[in-house]
Amino acid sequence: MLQRYASILTAGSLGLLSVACSGQVRVLVDQVGYDIHAPKHAIVMGTKQDHPEGFTLVDYTTGKTVLSSELKSSGEVYDWGGRTFWIADFSSWTKPGKYELHTHEDGSEAHSCMFEIQDNVLERNTLSNVIYYFKGQRSSGLFDQADRHLAVPGEPGKFVDVHGGWYDATGDYGIHMSQLNLTPFNTQQVPLVAWTALASYNTLEARNDENFAQYERRLLDEGLFGADFLVRMKQPGQSFFQSISAPGRLKLAKDRVIGNPNFHFKIKKSATDTNLNGPAVSATGPYTYQVSFRSGGGMAIAALALASTMPADGDFTRADYLRTAEEAFQFLNVHNRELLPDGKESIIDDYCALMAATELYRASHKPEYLAAADKRATSLMGRLASEGKYHDYWRAGDGSRPYFNPSDAGFPVISLLEYRTIAAPEVQSQVLNAVKQSLGFELAVTDEVNNPFGYARQLVRMGDGQLRTAFFFPHDTEAAPWWQGEDARIASLAAAARLAAPLFASDTPFHAQLENYAWHQLHWILGRNPFDVSLMAGVGHGFAPYMFFNWYEYTSAPGAVVNGITASLTSEDGIAFDEGYATTGMDDDWRWTEQWLPHAAWYMYAVSLPH
Repeated sequence: MLQRYASILTAGSLGLLSVACSGQVRVLVDQVGYDIHAPKHAIVMGTKQDHPEGFTLVDYTTGKTVLSSELKSSGEVYDWGGRTFWIADFSSWTKPGKYELHTHEDGSEAHSCMFEIQDNVLERNTLSNVIYYFKGQRSSGLFDQADRHLAVPGEPGKFVDVHGGWYDATGDYGIHMSQLNLTPFNTQQVPLVAWTALASYNTLEARNDENFAQYERRLLDEGLFGADFLVRMKQPGQSFFQSISAPGRLKLAKDRVIGNPNFHFKIKKSATDTNLNGPAVSATGPYTYQVSFRSGGGMAIAALALASTMPADGDFTRADYLRTAEEAFQFLNVHNRELLPDGKESIIDDYCALMAATELYRASHKPEYLAAADKRATSLMGRLASEGKYHDYWRAGDGSRPYFNPSDAGFPVISLLEYRTIAAPEVQSQVLNAVKQSLGFELAVTDEVNNPFGYARQLVRMGDGQLRTAFFFPHDTEAAPWWQGEDARIASLAAAARLAAPLFASDTPFHAQLENYAWHQLHWILGRNPFDVSLMAGVGHGFAPYMFFNWYEYTSAPGAVVNGITASLTSEDGIAFDEGYATTGMDDDWRWTEQWLPHAAWYMYAVSLPH
């Protein structure tokens, strides 16, 4: 018998839930809601023993049923705990309001939480929180004071003022341009926030909706705050420092230092462990503490060049922003390989340098930046590869290794689409072809297995060299023991799909696939996932957002998007959420519930784009 829905799923692996327990049907929806004219799907989750009899859409205010229809059976997902899924499609209902979705069997019912149907539903109900989250992450107080006078590594007696920037994550008061520098997975962090804030400002302004006016004001303020920090991090005639670190368990202001980017990741083994990172790689050369294109330099240049086109100055002038960006680009164009751990450029260098050159050309109209963008775009498009049954995936380096990234998977497409706006007409068609090939692969790999949630799957390479497709970032890669949820990855892919969709309006099926794909990723973040948990703090319902040995001193801020759902601890094909210290006695809480800048940055940009 079905039971009336009264509580969310407990945290932990779906495999830990009793698959023999029928009558535990859950109705999973986007806990914020659905756009009026967008596709609208809920997922009913139960077991093989359950036989729900269709669904009804109920007006939350009046209690009246407004729509009834059949459920579409969607079966099981391999290794997801034996759960069975059905899809409820209520796309035809477009009346604004507050609703619940019910399903029935033998006179009993289960129902979803309340959600809204509304025009611009995510812009109305989440963007303000996300922008406030970034403001709350600004470095301030004692940390800000300390960062105004930090010693330059390797140069005794020299100090710099590098104050500003945003704290990286729930438990990390460090300020990072990028991380995972010794792996193939460089992630874009502070420069990404600055660029997405300013790019979101532009996209919202172009939508010409007076409801966005204050969002635009705050986005401009946030983006210029980031640009000011990037100017301070730039070294005369060279690149940018990569990191300001806050080592030690107590994270004291007096201990803050300019960090070495070449450190090995280490997981804390006890609550008193103060050695948060493994031993650093020995300094090699004069630029050890500075960034390459792929470790933050490319996106720092892009953000500064974009800032120079804004309608206002920050602490520095728009001329300062452009001059700093140009100097950094000139340096990295010559010295980039010297700043790479292996001396070899990868796809991340290509798309970050392409973003830098594109924004510099937009800001300055200097032909050398167009030429540099042309060269990087050609290199990037040349990375589309095929091997065996996999066609049109991105190649990461010189060989056939696929590109997969825990936070920035949509960046190759986004960088090409940004470049397209400055490219010659004959090149624009090449860009569109490459974009369609890449996104066609993403759609195909996502649909290759039963996938009722439409969660973006990926082609990965395991530690033993095996190529396989997977839902989640593998445990066994060059980044091990680091792995975590990847809400930034799926939000970046949502942004890529939304940015591309209008360019394929004449290809009606492909256009619809891109729109649906983007919505599926955003719905997952906002609660339409197997744990019935909103992964944005302060929105919907879900989890107790504590981390690091179950201390509640580390609680995510409203508007933060946390790391999210992962493969289970015992299976790369399984699924898990919040199996942290309280469950396992291990310090794994952060893998799921730590807020992190890239998640919110990509979400903000994706939601700001027209759809």
